[in-house]
Amino acid sequence: MQDIINSIKAHEGYEPMVYKCTEGHDTIGVGFKVSDLKLSEKVCDLILEEILDDLISRIERKLSWFRYSQDEVKLVIVNMSYQMGLSGVLKFKRALAALEIKNWDLAATEMLDSLWARQTPNRANELADIIRGL
Repeated sequence: MQDIINSIKAHEGYEPMVYKCTEGHDTIGVGFKVSDLKLSEKVCDLILEEILDDLISRIERKLSWFRYSQDEVKLVIVNMSYQMGLSGVLKFKRALAALEIKNWDLAATEMLDSLWARQTPNRANELADIIRGL
């Protein structure tokens, strides 16, 4: 199987971003036509894990206290960052300041005082409840 893989990769190449193939189809990876892709949950989990590893590294660089936070705080910040991007989460200045000093009620209240909470109330309430429960 490895010989077949090596042969195909030698002809197709590898591209980590979507591109147009010679037929004009959106393509990614080793000649994978995007419209034909069917991702198993196992493959999605592998992709998600790689994305989260990178995201956590970026969060640690921006929030010096994150690495030493409770697991629940990490879960909430990563979850929010995955949904709205790290730049979006960094706009929650009062909530982040409250998390840093472990003022859980204030952090949860600040999280819910946002457009994010109005747009995705179930997720926002669930994550705020995790913080309130600390």
